[in-house]
Amino acid sequence: MSKEQDKIFFRNFSLALGVIAVMMVVFFVIAQFAASDDEGEAKMRSAEVAKITEPVGQVTAVGDEVEVVVEAVVAEEAPAGGEASGDVGKTVFDSVCMGCHGIAAMAAMIPQAGDAAAWAPRIEKGIETLYNNAINGFQGDMGMMPARGMNQSLSDDEVKAAVDYIVKQVQ
Repeated sequence: MSKEQDKIFFRNFSLALGVIAVMMVVFFVIAQFAASDDEGEAKMRSAEVAKITEPVGQVTAVGDEVEVVVEAVVAEEAPAGGEASGDVGKTVFDSVCMGCHGIAAMAAMIPQAGDAAAWAPRIEKGIETLYNNAINGFQGDMGMMPARGMNQSLSDDEVKAAVDYIVKQVQ
C-alpha cells in the first residue's frame, strides 16, 4: 500500500506543480499585455513629466539673492495684461494665507476667505488698515494675525496683493 500512496502523492504533487506553472504563464502573458506601451506614448509622458517637474528657480544662502531670484520667476510668469497682482495675490494666498484663512474649522476665530459677513467690518476700516494689519500683524479680540502671515520673506507688495485677492473673494 505504501507504493500505491506514493504514486497518488506523486501524481497529485505533479498535478499541483503543473497548475502552478500554467498559472505563472497566464499571469506573465497578462502582465506583458497590460504593461505593453506604445513607445510614442511613453516618450510623450516622459516629456510631460519633465516639464511639470522642471525647477522654477534656485535657492541660495547668500541673503537678498533669494528674493531677487523669486521675483524674477514671478515676473517672467506674469501675464502682460496687467493682472500680475491678482496672480501674485492668489499664489501668496494659496501658499501662506490658506493655512489659516482657508480652514473651515477655524472659522470661529479667523475670518475665512469668501465669508463676506466676517470680512465686512474689517473692510469698512479701509484697505490701508487691512494692508497694515497683514504686513505688521494685529492682535484682536478673536486672536492674532501674525505679521506677513509668519512668512517674513514676503514683500509688502506681495502681502498687499494677497489682501486684495481675499477682498475680491467677498465683493
